[in-house]
Amino acid sequence: MKEAYKRKIKDGRDIYIPNWPVDVALENLTQAGKVLGSENIINISELNQAGAIVALMNADNPKLASMLVKHFICQVRIDGSKIDADTINDMFDGQLEVVLELFTHVIHSQYSDFFSSGLAKEVSQEPQLAVK
Repeated sequence: MKEAYKRKIKDGRDIYIPNWPVDVALENLTQAGKVLGSENIINISELNQAGAIVALMNADNPKLASMLVKHFICQVRIDGSKIDADTINDMFDGQLEVVLELFTHVIHSQYSDFFSSGLAKEVSQEPQLAVK
């Protein structure tokens, strides 16, 4: 079993992100891919903050994209306290960079091992049609 994710973010605070059950991870991956694009999620999983910014700026549905980010970062514990959806604005007022950093850590913690296998980047093989 994969260990829970523990890191220190740029501002020095400790974060902890528990592993998601497989069904939750798959559902969240599907939603993230639909909202931000699969290539963007793969890039973000490499702790690519610039990629997260570009993905959010190019999202077809900004409201859905922001809801996705909030949903994901509410899985994070900062210095032992869980982020609460009702107080997220108060916690991070004016700290958009921290929010995006946390979002990249959540994507990284849940999916980087899966993406590093290379399976997500392989081009799917189409069946060969017989030429007559």
